[in-house]
Amino acid sequence: MKAIVSTGFGKLYFHETARALASSGVEVNFLAGWLPRPGQAAIVDFLGAAIGEKHLARRLESRRLDAPGTAVTSIAWPEVAGTLLGLASRLRLLPRDLAFGWQFRVAALGSRKYLKDADALLVRSGAGQSGAIQRARRNGLGVVTDQSLAHPAFIHEVLREEFLRFGLDAGYDPATDIWKLVLRDCDQADLLLVNSDFVKQTFLQYGYPEEKIRVAYLGVRENFFDLKKDYEVRGPVKILFTGNFDLRKGSRILMEAVRLCRRRGLDLRVELIGNLSNGAPCVQPGDASFFTHTPFIPPSELAPAMERADLFVFPTFAEGSSRSAMEAAAAGLPIVTTKNCGLPLEHEKSALYVSVGEVEALAEAIARASGDRALRESLGRNAMRTVTENHTWRHYGETVKTTLEEAAAMRRSR
Repeated sequence: MKAIVSTGFGKLYFHETARALASSGVEVNFLAGWLPRPGQAAIVDFLGAAIGEKHLARRLESRRLDAPGTAVTSIAWPEVAGTLLGLASRLRLLPRDLAFGWQFRVAALGSRKYLKDADALLVRSGAGQSGAIQRARRNGLGVVTDQSLAHPAFIHEVLREEFLRFGLDAGYDPATDIWKLVLRDCDQADLLLVNSDFVKQTFLQYGYPEEKIRVAYLGVRENFFDLKKDYEVRGPVKILFTGNFDLRKGSRILMEAVRLCRRRGLDLRVELIGNLSNGAPCVQPGDASFFTHTPFIPPSELAPAMERADLFVFPTFAEGSSRSAMEAAAAGLPIVTTKNCGLPLEHEKSALYVSVGEVEALAEAIARASGDRALRESLGRNAMRTVTENHTWRHYGETVKTTLEEAAAMRRSR
């Protein structure tokens, strides 16, 4: 089978998707953005610093695929144009939402000439407009749209009150330009691929037909597997949070719950590995006694943090399926989160779920897990087995391959 994987604009996991498909025997043409030539790392990082993008060379280098049967088509001009649109937005010359929409439009325009000589197209939601999906269909390709977050109307609603606390717009409004593009791609696809049962339920809630939805949880790298061996707490209870410290991900809820636990006599430490993002106002000056922050480390260097942590706490308002939490589960860390995290885990068996936005409930769950070694080990070991036995990149590649084959067959039958 031949498939085209189109990433659209910005960061995403599609290079890993392409590798997983190739490992499943699919011949892949990966449509990426700019792929600098070898030896250009210094100038790429210089340009990255100018636009506020650290480690740009490393990120762009990840687009190279070494899997047999894969090709990478570098389409540089849409990424350059999209970056300029992003700069215009940051300079307040263009509304942010409109800039996002046009970033995806130019990415779709750049992809159109390559949407041929294949059986199916896997396109990131938002990157199928400007005639891209129509071009693929005219050329006989089945179309699968990948949607990696909950339905935008659901996110917009669940975030409204939280963002209002900080005087911010909740975003994700389905009436705005970028989310109109996303939802059009979802509607126009032969099949919609989502990354958790949680995302599926949010689309069903807003009227999307169930027969068009397929679920494939993202895989986890094997270097995260079974890292946690010792479930004894030595000294303060160490909480790990990885990824952007975003309001959407529950940064305020976490910090308030930790302060509450500490006032009640439970000695906790929080280690953040990731960007502070819009969660920065949630960190108070007095939090330095228990809160440490490392802005960035490569994923390959996360293992020591996973091993030394006692709990992974992630009180998110809405995800697709959190990669950070999936990695923690694969490592064997006991997880306290919400059902909106999109994990394939069971409450009380392989994770502790708390109600979204509830500080008291989160504090009680943290205290419970902190004081019960047997519970921590049971949650961690069960989570590890669930992910490592059922949600590897091999499993993901096979599921996506089947979905693409199904879409191709649907197109041929019309």
